[in-house]
Amino acid sequence: MPLTFPSHAAVPLPLKLWRPRWFDGVALVVGAGAPDLAYALDGSGLPVFPLSHQPAGLILFCLPVTLLCAALVRWAAPTVAVHLPSRPTVLALRDYGLLGVSRPGLAVSALSAVLAAATHQAWDRLAGHSTVSEWASTVFGTLAMLALAVHIGRRRLLRAWHGEPPAALARPRLFWTVAASVAAAGALVASRLPGAFLPHTSGVRLIGALALGLTAGAAATRLLRRPTSAARS
Repeated sequence: MPLTFPSHAAVPLPLKLWRPRWFDGVALVVGAGAPDLAYALDGSGLPVFPLSHQPAGLILFCLPVTLLCAALVRWAAPTVAVHLPSRPTVLALRDYGLLGVSRPGLAVSALSAVLAAATHQAWDRLAGHSTVSEWASTVFGTLAMLALAVHIGRRRLLRAWHGEPPAALARPRLFWTVAASVAAAGALVASRLPGAFLPHTSGVRLIGALALGLTAGAAATRLLRRPTSAARS
């Protein structure tokens, strides 16, 4: 199978560029990786795999998982983005704070989630016949995603679609300390879970640990406010 992220997202994301109002970019990217998120539950006994890679799984697993994860991405995006580097300018990473103000309708997000997950299933069936094809599709997808990111950043498409990024509190020391600590703890836990010897299982869990770390950093930055001067006195 191609790498869960970013290669799988390269297939559905052009739909957002084609018709920005018809598709939810966050749901396209998250949904493209949603079938593989079931790997994180290896050894749990939950009947999520191979369901997540079957047609019924598009609705029963991928849709709810994508909508939940997309909501978390939108909540954390403004705070995470303000802590990202401003260079290279061609990627315009701080523009991704705009994901927090984009609010597509539920039908748009649901359609985007299901379509993206369906491209994942189709790609796995096409590319999963040999190790060579898996690696080739992973490299191709990653390069394609990088090209899309450069295109979006260079043309400042997020600003064209959604306006100016929202104001967000920047506390780099707190944000990165919490984010790195939580991500490292998540990676350590992942190495001890059932199925840790499987590359695809550990890969998905590590992606989850990174996402959890960034979300925790955003939460700490937003919730642990500095005391006011009146409170200090």
